[in-house]
Amino acid sequence: MKRLAPGLFSNLCARLALAFVALFLVLGIAFLALTHWSNNRYYQEVTQNLNQSLAMYIVQRAPLIQNGIVNTAAMTELATLVMTVNPIVEVYLLDPGGKVLTHTLPADTQIRAEISTQPLQNWLNKSQPFPIMGDNPRAGQGERVFSVWPVMDNEHVAGYLYVILGGQNMQSLSESLRGSYILKQSLAGLAVILLFAIISAVLIFAVLTSPLRQLAQQMDNFQHQELHLRETTSEPNTNIRDEIAYLSSAFTAMRNRIQEQMRKLEDTDRLRRELISNVSHDLRTPLSSMQGYLEMLMRPAITAEERHAYMDIAFKHCRRLTQLVKELFELSKFDAGRITLELENFSLAELLQDVVQKYSLTAQQKNIALCAPHTNELYVVNADIALIERVLENLIDNALRYTPENGRVEITLSKTASSVEIGVLDNGIGLSDEDIPYIFERYYRAQKPAELHQQSTGLGLAIVKKILELHGSVIVVESKQYQGAWFKFPLPLQQSLNKAVA
Repeated sequence: MKRLAPGLFSNLCARLALAFVALFLVLGIAFLALTHWSNNRYYQEVTQNLNQSLAMYIVQRAPLIQNGIVNTAAMTELATLVMTVNPIVEVYLLDPGGKVLTHTLPADTQIRAEISTQPLQNWLNKSQPFPIMGDNPRAGQGERVFSVWPVMDNEHVAGYLYVILGGQNMQSLSESLRGSYILKQSLAGLAVILLFAIISAVLIFAVLTSPLRQLAQQMDNFQHQELHLRETTSEPNTNIRDEIAYLSSAFTAMRNRIQEQMRKLEDTDRLRRELISNVSHDLRTPLSSMQGYLEMLMRPAITAEERHAYMDIAFKHCRRLTQLVKELFELSKFDAGRITLELENFSLAELLQDVVQKYSLTAQQKNIALCAPHTNELYVVNADIALIERVLENLIDNALRYTPENGRVEITLSKTASSVEIGVLDNGIGLSDEDIPYIFERYYRAQKPAELHQQSTGLGLAIVKKILELHGSVIVVESKQYQGAWFKFPLPLQQSLNKAVA
């Protein structure tokens, strides 16, 4: 994709301004033409209104047709009188069919033999508003406004006196502009208005498209930048005023989301590399140890005591390897969504007693006090009992592993209105503030002694988090370094069953 070009016609503002300049010019020309046409029509209407009785007055002055014979002398006299007062008036005498009987124009004037009488009838019947246009008997002169009156002979219509009120050609627009001071001034005023409108349009478009230019520049910069190196901290605009502001806000939100996704992808890739490295190391270490001790067992010159010790060590590495593979397989099933909850009602208090009993021997061997709550309530919950048991086992195993000799691990129960909170509290080495956000990530191990790391696969707490997420629960941890840790998670109570037992 090309970067934004700085040319004059390459940006939206310039193209919009040019479009409006063209539009204003077209509108200006159209307005001028409409004004000229309207003025002509208004002039024709006024002229016809003022002179509508002219033909009647002429007919009343003298008989123009007597016994079917045209009175040429009277016609000439009256027409000359009228044209002396108004030189642009032309007088014609027509028969009832529209044929020109006589006129007072120069002899060499080309006259049409016949004109349409329909406009005359419209005029006489007042069936059409003014201006009514009729044929001009002058050849090639088009239509003109007129005054007409029937000429009577022996009480019959013998013809029509047809008076053209504007005999010469109407001026064209260019001729009117050249000859009219008012039109020239109007045209100058229109030009000033158009110029002001064009300048205003350019400025308005520049202001309105400024956010678009800024957004386009941001998008161009975003396209060519390194996402993980140039992170932005801008927030979407919550004060949405128009579509452009909404578009800018949407782009900011999209940019932040893409950058967040890039960070997550980088974190995922980092964790994937760490996972491969850790799995390789955790598989290689017990396998190498087992191989070494098995090779030593093959030597003939070892005592029975050494053979027993080597076999015991190899067996411990085998168990650790088996546990690691089991937890990896379990996590992969969680990630693939292949774990299905088998929900049932059970007593959480009884389950706690069973799990504590399972780890009591391990606690005694390390001289750690493992305490379970003593309660008469059953704390009936609806969950997958096998998975909740796995959660408790992992948390207690984790607490025993990181609690020193003569320490204490306590199981806590805290009841609320609709749930019970289960906790595993120890007074071991605890967690630093830097470790707490990552403690539930797979293969994450806090800064602890190396011998403790060798005892842990680093997957137990990740499995705990996955199981509780399936149950719609969240595990939290409260801890300070060298002051122990407290892992807690809630489960909803089955109120009716608890009340019944109580």
